Amino acid sequence: MKKLFLFVLLATGFSICAQSNYAISSIPSELLLGANSVLLQHKIQVDVSKEAHMEVRVDRVVTVLNKMGDAYVRAVAYYDDDVKVRKIEAYVYDASGKEMEHYRKNDFNDVSASDGFSLYTDDRVLYMDYTPTRYPYTVAFSYEKVSNTTAFLPRWYPLEGTATSTLESSYTITYNPVNTARYKAVNLEGYDIAISEEPSKIICRAQNLKARKFEEHSPPFLNTAPQVLFALDRFYLKGVAGYGKDWNEFGRWMERSLLGDVNDLPEATIAQVRSLVSTEKTPLDKARKVYEFVQNKVRYISVQIGVGGWKPMLASEVDKLSYGDCKALTNYTKALLDAVGVPSYYTVLYSGPNGRDFDEDFSAMQGDHVILGIPSDDDIVWLECTSQDMPFGFGGTHSDDRDVLVITPEGGKIVHTKKYAFDESLQHNTASVQLDPDGGLKAQFQRRSMGLQYDQKYYLEKFDALKLDQYYKEHWDYINGFTIDSIALQNNKEDIVFLEGLKLTVPKYCSFIGEDLLLAPNLFNQSQFIPPRITDRKQPLFLPIGFKDVDQIEIELPEGFVLEEIPEGYTEENKFGLYSSQIERISARKIRYTRTLIIKKGTFTKNDYSDYRNFRRNVSKWDKSKILLKRA
Repeated sequence: MKKLFLFVLLATGFSICAQSNYAISSIPSELLLGANSVLLQHKIQVDVSKEAHMEVRVDRVVTVLNKMGDAYVRAVAYYDDDVKVRKIEAYVYDASGKEMEHYRKNDFNDVSASDGFSLYTDDRVLYMDYTPTRYPYTVAFSYEKVSNTTAFLPRWYPLEGTATSTLESSYTITYNPVNTARYKAVNLEGYDIAISEEPSKIICRAQNLKARKFEEHSPPFLNTAPQVLFALDRFYLKGVAGYGKDWNEFGRWMERSLLGDVNDLPEATIAQVRSLVSTEKTPLDKARKVYEFVQNKVRYISVQIGVGGWKPMLASEVDKLSYGDCKALTNYTKALLDAVGVPSYYTVLYSGPNGRDFDEDFSAMQGDHVILGIPSDDDIVWLECTSQDMPFGFGGTHSDDRDVLVITPEGGKIVHTKKYAFDESLQHNTASVQLDPDGGLKAQFQRRSMGLQYDQKYYLEKFDALKLDQYYKEHWDYINGFTIDSIALQNNKEDIVFLEGLKLTVPKYCSFIGEDLLLAPNLFNQSQFIPPRITDRKQPLFLPIGFKDVDQIEIELPEGFVLEEIPEGYTEENKFGLYSSQIERISARKIRYTRTLIIKKGTFTKNDYSDYRNFRRNVSKWDKSKILLKRA
């Protein structure tokens, strides 16, 4: 699905403007504040007035103030067998605006844009290979492209990220009135941005956008950045005509033009899977068998060719070759399910842990990944068809809690994937600990992880002994000098539970105060994270994952030591979650430490950040608290 971003990337590569005053002294001081780079001029011109033809010209001038700003030069132009770069040029200027370098087309490096795991890709990239020797410097970059694809109209991002500002940015799209360009503006409030419409033209302009400071626990930048989306009701994708005035029509087009002729399977494979599910009674049980069949047979490998990288390989080819990308493996699984009478939905989404949504009321080419949905009563069970390890019906943070496009027989629909409640993402730690009189201990530890916490652990079963030892020593880096005597891991894919059992020896865990021992009873789950202090915060507080941790540790005191007084426990509950810790006496020589931490997923106001910071500071304080064991 990488091709989906091709023309989004066009909006971030840019072309030579006429010589202007590029001296840093000419940049308004307010645009330098908190900035690593300044976008001096940014002009995007898109022409889709001709059927099945798009021309894009981009002019970009960026002043880089320090090494952190190098990433915003973006003097690159992507192309393939459908997208041609007609012109490309760049100039480099010093701090006074004096020309230092001039790059013509032949001076740009021309390389494959392979991502390192694609088997086939026709993507290539032209890029300027410039290594700065001093700062600041300015790059003026321009290119022109032509393409027969009009499905991916560049978005406009007048502010390109944190710690970068914009002096001037504009976007003009010219279209045929018979096929009017649609647009949607998002997050423009508070910025000097204007949008105007003329006959056959939309013009966007922005100026003097100050740099935004990165703030811990903020929403993903694209969720809050000012931007304008564009689309055509009738478009072309590598010569294939497409339609999508709304998601229903878009889905019908995908089903007919991209998916309708790729589901063929050999008769032998059809007979094999039908035999495989012959004893299963329910559609989900049949689907589980088919999913396991796919996981055992195929492997994921990216294939970035075809109709804009959107049309899957033939199911019969996947069956023959035993590999495919997300489109191919999802389509193959769907074809197998069709063969055994289980309906399923090809589904397009934005993947990754930040949960980016499809825009529900603006149909356009969106997404970067494909999964499969199986209807089950009023719900949908989601399958990640590219993974040979993921349990049936589990996608983890790669696909949870977001709006996605489901291709149904009736057309496209926007639906929401599973959102895990905090108590579904449970980590339950139990331990039995024996202290010795010298302050050392031996422990038997068990950890049970479910939901999104399973997603953070199940990969451990692939680690060798050395890598596992390293993982646990980094995970418990506050425990000095411990050794792991044994490790037992169990991945219960049916219940989606990951179990860990360890035996540990810690020679010197407690510290001495005179003849007494000082013990931190929270051995295995000390939270040391405290969000940084942020004054005059601008962004909302964003907590991307909700979870629940429960710890229960029984500690046998060493011979000759007693806990004279049980310390008072601590509980704090608020809108962000809950923290509770307490100690109880089981017998004269045994105590039990119990801890619960709940963090709730959500977006809160910027003013809530200081309260959340105080909450996490209290958690850290109580997690590290110690008790005194007196020598009897």
